[in-house]
Amino acid sequence: MLKNSTSPKQAFEDQISPVLGDLRRYAAKLTRNTADADDLLQETLFRAYRKFHLWQPGTNLTAWLVVMMRRIFLSNVATLQARAETAPIEDWDGAAAPSQLLAIELQDVDRSIRKLSPEHQKMIRIVAANEIPYEEAAEQLDVPVGTVRSRLGRARSQLKTILAH
Repeated sequence: MLKNSTSPKQAFEDQISPVLGDLRRYAAKLTRNTADADDLLQETLFRAYRKFHLWQPGTNLTAWLVVMMRRIFLSNVATLQARAETAPIEDWDGAAAPSQLLAIELQDVDRSIRKLSPEHQKMIRIVAANEIPYEEAAEQLDVPVGTVRSRLGRARSQLKTILAH
C-alpha cells in the first residue's frame, strides 16, 4: 500500500526498481541487441510511468510491464515492417535505416508470424501489434471478447514456439 506522503514519481520508482533486472533481460531476449534492448526498456518505462495510474496494486506488476514491453516491441516491428514495405530504400537516410541485425530479426519475426494460421496472424496484428483493446477487436472481427482472448493466447503461444526454434 502506498503512503499518502509518497510522490507519484517515488511510488513508481519504488514499485519498478525491484523488477528492472527482469525487464532488462526480457528486452534483451526480444531484441537480441543491447542498444535496442536499452531503448525498448526506456520506452516501456516511459509508457509505464504515464500509465501507472492504470496499474492495480495487488496485481502482478512484472506481468503488466512485460505485456506492455511486448506490445511496444511488436508495434515497433510492425512499424518498421510497414516502412520497409512502403518506402524505397533510396528514400531512407542512414539514421532511419534499422541495423542489419534488427532487420534480420524483423524478418525472422515476420516469417514466424506468417507461419501462423490466417486467423492467428490477424489476432497478432490487430490486438498485439496495434494495441487495440480486446473489446474493440471483438467488434471489428464480429466475435465474442472471449474468442479474441483465446485466439490471441493460442497465437502468442504458437509464435513463441516458432521463434524459439
